[in-house]
Amino acid sequence: MTAPLHGLLLAGGKSRRMGSDKADLVVDGGLSLRDRGLQLLAPVTEEIHLSIAQDDQRSYQCDTIRDLQPGAGPLAGLEAAFQQAPGAAWLVTACDLPFLTDSVLRSLREARDPEREATCFTSRFDGKPEPLCTIYEPSAAMSLTRALADQVRCARKFLSSLDRKELDLPDRSALDNCNRPEDLEEARLTLNNGRTTKAIMVEYCGILREDAGNAREELETEAATAAGLWEELRMAHNLSLELEAVRIAINDEFQPWSHPLADRDKLTLFPPFAGG
Repeated sequence: MTAPLHGLLLAGGKSRRMGSDKADLVVDGGLSLRDRGLQLLAPVTEEIHLSIAQDDQRSYQCDTIRDLQPGAGPLAGLEAAFQQAPGAAWLVTACDLPFLTDSVLRSLREARDPEREATCFTSRFDGKPEPLCTIYEPSAAMSLTRALADQVRCARKFLSSLDRKELDLPDRSALDNCNRPEDLEEARLTLNNGRTTKAIMVEYCGILREDAGNAREELETEAATAAGLWEELRMAHNLSLELEAVRIAINDEFQPWSHPLADRDKLTLFPPFAGG
């Protein structure tokens, strides 16, 4: 018999790069990312729960599941969920997905294969499995216990170890997330203004040229800001630097990462220079 499907919204992260609790942020429509995520899960699952950190003492107007151990990231939330309802499958999503829609979650539920350990989407950037919008079947619980015992803390590494059904995203940007204030600005501009395709010339300097395998490339993007394009480039080329370490020039003038992109812009990426 197919296990009942419960929903788990992950909201136990420390939000260090954002600087404030991501789940409290409002991106569009007046709802916090926490409330929006719970609202999306409700129609496609039999029960919904909010996954919170072990030391979170706040009160919530929804059912919560507290992590059993600190420092295990999203896997700690899934571990606690399996312990609370071992006979259930869990549709796990992150709270920082402003582009996730109910239609994407419905397509995941409809494509669910209860004979596999997981049903998941693949990343639009690198084709690898996306662990934070995935259905984990009860059969994955033993694998999770072994992974945590082996000190596995990466959710993608864990998902990659499972017998899984992989799906293409019906909306290619549905799992773009918000980790930094720059990502938040990208989401707000996109949701308010819609997506437009732009041709951008990207120039790489220093180690970024080595990472990308070329000095420049012309590409098309729907990113609204330089930060949005950086995330696409980082994932596509496995760039070795973090956004905070890189400076950018747009049309030969230094700009902040939140600067909007326009068609035919030239974006130049500068790594840190030796000596400061």
